[in-house]
Amino acid sequence: MKKADENKLDVLSVDMEIDIRKEYINITRHSGRMVHVIDWRIALYINGNKLHEDEVFVEDEFLKSLICPGKYPMFTCTCGIFGCGGYYVEVSHEDDRLFWLTEQSPFKEQFVKTSNKFTFSWN
Repeated sequence: MKKADENKLDVLSVDMEIDIRKEYINITRHSGRMVHVIDWRIALYINGNKLHEDEVFVEDEFLKSLICPGKYPMFTCTCGIFGCGGYYVEVSHEDDRLFWLTEQSPFKEQFVKTSNKFTFSWN
């Protein structure tokens, strides 16, 4: 790897979509009421490229990875079962950088040229 590439940092960005709707919920067998339901979705981008939408980002595992390095089940299948289509991210820390090594490419698009190694600034 070239020296210039070693110092290049990747950019991790997040986009959150929120939708609020009303839904009729049965409270008891004979009584119900309209309640607000909040639907939300997080989309991740690395260097401006959107990560695959069929893999669900597990926020709790991401937050744990910021505290302690290790191997985390950071992406899971849309069905919610990790073994169905999820994969691990190996996370390591340095004073000014955070590293991800993914088990597979996180991008849906084949045109995104990348290794499975990412370097992010703590900032």
